Amino acid sequence: MTNSLKNRITILCVGLVLLTTIVSLFSFWWSTSQFNEKKVTQDINVAENVYKQYLTSKESLLLTAAKVLTADFGFKQAVATRDANTISSVLYNHSQRINADLMLLLDLSGKLVSTNRQQDFDDNSQVLMNELLNNTEQSSFVVLNNELYQVILLPIKAPRTVAYSLVGFKIDESVVLELKNLTGLDVSFIAKGDDLVRSSLLERPVPFIPTEYFHKKTTSRIFGEQLVYRNRDLSLPSLNQHSVNVMLSADLTQSYSEFERLFFTLMFLAAITIVIGIFTSSLLAKNLTMPLSQLASLARQFARGNYSVDAMSKKQSSEISTLIDAFKNMGNDIQEREQQISFAAKHDTLTGFYNRSAMLEVLNEQLNKDREYTLVAIDIRGLRHINDKLGPRIGDDCLKAVAGRIAEFSDEFGGLHARIGGDEFLTVFPSDGSQNFKNDIVGLMAQLQACYTIQKLKINLRFSTGVVQYPAQGLKADDLIRRVLIAVDNGENAHESIHYYQAGEDEEHLERLVMIDELKQAIADDDGQLFMTYQPKLNIASQKIDKVESLIRWQQKDGRWISPELFIDLAEQSGLIVELTEWVIKTVIKQVEQWQKNGIYMQAAINVSAQDIAYPGFHSNLVSTLKNYSVAPALITIELTERDMIENEEKGIQALENLKAIGVKISLDDYGVGQTSLGRLKMLPIDELKLDKCFILKLDESEKDQFIVESTITLGHQLGFSVVAEGVETAGSLELLKSMKCDHVQGYYLSRPLKADVFEQWLKEFNNEHA
Repeated sequence: MTNSLKNRITILCVGLVLLTTIVSLFSFWWSTSQFNEKKVTQDINVAENVYKQYLTSKESLLLTAAKVLTADFGFKQAVATRDANTISSVLYNHSQRINADLMLLLDLSGKLVSTNRQQDFDDNSQVLMNELLNNTEQSSFVVLNNELYQVILLPIKAPRTVAYSLVGFKIDESVVLELKNLTGLDVSFIAKGDDLVRSSLLERPVPFIPTEYFHKKTTSRIFGEQLVYRNRDLSLPSLNQHSVNVMLSADLTQSYSEFERLFFTLMFLAAITIVIGIFTSSLLAKNLTMPLSQLASLARQFARGNYSVDAMSKKQSSEISTLIDAFKNMGNDIQEREQQISFAAKHDTLTGFYNRSAMLEVLNEQLNKDREYTLVAIDIRGLRHINDKLGPRIGDDCLKAVAGRIAEFSDEFGGLHARIGGDEFLTVFPSDGSQNFKNDIVGLMAQLQACYTIQKLKINLRFSTGVVQYPAQGLKADDLIRRVLIAVDNGENAHESIHYYQAGEDEEHLERLVMIDELKQAIADDDGQLFMTYQPKLNIASQKIDKVESLIRWQQKDGRWISPELFIDLAEQSGLIVELTEWVIKTVIKQVEQWQKNGIYMQAAINVSAQDIAYPGFHSNLVSTLKNYSVAPALITIELTERDMIENEEKGIQALENLKAIGVKISLDDYGVGQTSLGRLKMLPIDELKLDKCFILKLDESEKDQFIVESTITLGHQLGFSVVAEGVETAGSLELLKSMKCDHVQGYYLSRPLKADVFEQWLKEFNNEHA
C-alpha cells in the first residue's frame, strides 16, 4: 500500500536525499557560476592590465626612440639644411636599431618630407598627419595605408622647431598573437573609421565582423544555448575622427566543459547517493515497520479472540520488546475482561443464572427433537411489597434463595436456569414424556413454597408457575419462552399456582397484541371507530335528568364490536390507558361545551383507572382541557372503583384532593363489592357513592338487598355523600329507591347508553313527558 508506514519512511528518506541533492546541485551551479563569472572577470582584468602595460612599454620605447632621433645633432643639421640623403639614411638606420616599423619626417605644415619606407601615403594620410600635429609627444593609434600603427610625434628643434619626427610600431597579426599568448584572451584591434581589423582569432568567418561575432556567437550545452565569449571593449588613444578600439574576448567553452564534467560527476554521485538512500531507507523502514506489522498481526489475532499468539521475532530493540510485552499483557487483560464481560452479558449478576437473551441462544443450540424437555416459568408474587416494606436487600436475598432452590431441583436432571425478569425465573430440564413430569413440578412448587429464612426473618413466598412441553407445544426457543410466560400470566389471572399451557392460548395472546395495536391506531386516527355514549341519571328529588355517565364504545371498520371490558383491560395492561383516557376526557368535555351552546346544562361522569390517577400529567391535562373548552370543573365527575382506591391509597387520596381543589366532583364507583372499610371511607375525599348494580338489579325481589341499599344510602347521607344507584331495570326498584331517598338512579329502565345526538332527542322527549 502506498500509504503504509514503510513506504512513508522510504519516501521521506529518499525525499530528504533527493532534496539534499537538488540543493547541493543548485548550490554547486550557483557557486560555480559565480566563481566562473569572477574568474572570467579576473582574467579579463588581468588581460587588460597586461595589455595596458604592453602599450605603455611600447609608448615608452617610441618616446625614447623619438627623443634619441630628435636629439641627434647631425639629424637636426640635415633637417635644417634639407639634406634629403642624410635624412633618409638617418631615418632608416635609426628604425633598424629600434625595430620601428615607421619613421617619418614632417615639415611644420604636416607635409611628409622623408620616410624610412619606400611607399607613398595617400591624401587621407596627409589629413591624419595634420591631425597628429595637435597631439605631439603622445602615442596614438592611426591607420596609414590600411595598416594600424602606434605612433608618437615629437618636434625637432634647432633651437626652434624646424620639423616633426613621427615614430611608430605596426600592429599586425604577430602583435595580436603575442598579446593573446600573454593574456590568454583573444585580442581584436578595430579601427572604426576604416573598418580595419587586426584579431588573434585564427579561424574567422567571412565576412568577419568582430562586434557581431564575439558578442553573438553561441554554443549548444546541456543547459541550452550559451554565449561563447565574454567581451570587454577598450578605447585606445587615437585621433578624434579616426577612433581605434581593442576588444578583449574570453573564450568560455573550456569553462562550460569543465562545469559540465563536474556537473555530470555530481549527478553520478547523486544517483549513487539516491540508490544507497533507497536501499538504506528500505532497510531502516523494514526494521522499524516489521515489529509494527507483527504487532498489527498480533492485534488481528486478538480481534479474532486468539490471545495466546507468540510469533514475535526475538531480535528487537529494548523499546520494541517493551511494546511487545505490553501488547501481550494487554491481550491477557483483554481476554480476562472479555471473559468477565461475556459472562456478565449472558448471566444475571445477582443469581448467576442465564439472562433471557442467553437462554434463547442456549435453547436454540441444545434443544434436540429426539428428546423431550419441560419448560417451567416461575413468577414470585408480591415481591414488590417485600422490597417496599423490608428493603431491596431482603428482596435480593429472596431472589438468591429462590434461585438456589430452583438450581438444586433442576440440576438433578441436568437442567438449565435463567432469570428472565425482575421476579421471573425459567428452568428447562429433560423429561421422559410420561405424566411423571407433573409430579416433578408439584415437587418443585412444594420445595419453592417452603418457608425461607432471610437475615433471621421467616418469609413465605407465593408463586405462579407456567409449564410448556417441547416439542409437543413448540419447536423454537422464542415460541416456547413466549408460551410459558403466557401460561404464567393465565395462571396468575385464574389464581392457579400451576398452569399448563393449552393450545390456542398463544394465538389468543397474539390476537390481544394485534388488538392493542389496532386500539392505539384508532386513538391516533380518531376516525369514528371510538365514540362516546351517555347514560342518563335521574335526579329523584327534581325528577330531572341533570347527570350522565360517559361510556366508551369501539366498533371497528369491519363493523365488529369490541367489548369495553376487553379493550379497557388491554389498555391498562399495555399502558395505553393513559392515551385512551386523554381521548375520553377531551371528547366528553368537548361534548359538554356543545351541550352548553345548545342550552343543555349536564354533569358528565368520566371513568378513570388507577394508572390514570398515578400519571403525573393527568391533573394538568384535565385542567388545560377544561380551560380550552370553557367548561366549569363542577360539570365533570371523576369515577374510580374501590379497587383503584385500595391499591393506590396514598397517591390516590392526594390526587383526588388536588382534583377537588379545582372543583371537580369525585365518585366512588362499584361501592359494596370491594374491600373499602368504613374507617377508610370517611378518609376518602369523595362527593358521591355509587352503589354497585348487583344490589339493584333485583332490588324489588330481595329483602336483603333492600336492607343493604337502604343502610348504605343512610350512611352515605350521614357522611355527606350523595348516592347513585346503577342497574335500575324495573319500576319497582325505582319506587323503592325513591322511598329510600336515593339521590340519583340510572339503568336500562330509564335508558340505555346513547350517542350524543340520540341522547339529545331522548332528553327532549323525556322533558316533554314530565313537563
